[in-house]
Amino acid sequence: MLSAIGALTSWSAAGRSDVWKVLPIAAVWGLVAVLGGARMPRTSAAWVVAAAFLVRVPWVGSPPHLSDDLYRYLWEGLALSAGHDPFAVAPADLGGLDDHLRSLVNHPELTSVYPPLALWWFRLLAVGGTPAWAQLLTACVDACTAGVLLRASRRPAAAWIYALHPLPVLESACGAHIDVPAVFLAALAVLALRRDASAVALWATVAGAATKLFPVVMLPAVLRRLPPARAAVHLLAAGMATALLAVPLVHLGPGLLSSARLYAGTWSFLGFAWPWLDPVLGGATRPVLVGIGALVVGTATWRARDPLEVWAAAGTAFVLLSPTVHPWYVLWALVPSLLLGRAGWALAAIGSLQAYAVLATWDAATASWAEQPWLWWWVWGNVLAGLAAGRWIQLRSDDEPTIVYPVANKSRNGNDAQ
Repeated sequence: MLSAIGALTSWSAAGRSDVWKVLPIAAVWGLVAVLGGARMPRTSAAWVVAAAFLVRVPWVGSPPHLSDDLYRYLWEGLALSAGHDPFAVAPADLGGLDDHLRSLVNHPELTSVYPPLALWWFRLLAVGGTPAWAQLLTACVDACTAGVLLRASRRPAAAWIYALHPLPVLESACGAHIDVPAVFLAALAVLALRRDASAVALWATVAGAATKLFPVVMLPAVLRRLPPARAAVHLLAAGMATALLAVPLVHLGPGLLSSARLYAGTWSFLGFAWPWLDPVLGGATRPVLVGIGALVVGTATWRARDPLEVWAAAGTAFVLLSPTVHPWYVLWALVPSLLLGRAGWALAAIGSLQAYAVLATWDAATASWAEQPWLWWWVWGNVLAGLAAGRWIQLRSDDEPTIVYPVANKSRNGNDAQ
């Protein structure tokens, strides 16, 4: 019901500057999803997937006010289908293909920044060629992620919260973000590990990294689950398969990673640590943040036997250390947190959606917004409050008699709310 109300509000918005009207609905919706999802019983994966899809359906076809990234995806898929290399030719330099779609692409002066499997996904999106088609396919994948969470976790709440939560709903069925299929593949790797199919987990991890680079953080921990010789064979085969996927689409050249370097070295928006460190460290801020993140991932990889723990540590570090933090980035912290039975990021993700309040300053003439000083305090205040509140909530596993209980009663099995 709340999803439908939010979708109706979005449909009726006059433009991107009115999207803030969805945010109070999303806040209430998120609390209902977390508290209600924590009390849902275990059922079949088919029911969870169906429920997830029904929650997402009202948003399919809605105006992509929250993010216009899907226009970039559709454009790159169209350009690839027409035989163009998106790493060599920016949208601004490729007129006559679909000038209306090209006019909707953000930063049209930049070439592609996406891995090869993402480009194949864009080609699939270009088959339908409309935002509604992109939203529908991404929503279907995201609904399947809820089913994977049910199979990969002993906690039905993990799947139900994900199925009902506004963050994945909005970022799949409205924003159609490429992070969604990448998260699905990473979750599939966790499921494979739970089923003692380590080779399948390796392939799923590589596929996830070939869609959005982030899942590569799990790769060393996944490799440790296989005998060295077998791990080397599968890694080589998966690497070769990724290269073969890239060969028909891109060509090596000096501009291959130019836009990726520009993005990584220039842009910033609503970072947690960034606005405090940048005035002090200046040009050294990004290398320092990258170094801290690498240290977190390296320490987690060294100490944790479970790749899921590595993913959880890396996801949290990514959200807190990245100079740019859009709400869909929080998916990388939300999913492993739920799989580990922790409610903190499920609550914090509700606060992260408040970042869309920046669109209240949207200027259609310049196609830009102005990040106001109060926004950091509002968004991160809500995020930190959610993380703190999550310490007092534990998601019930199948063999536990209670559904939600205080952290004071927790056991020492390493799966308690933290």
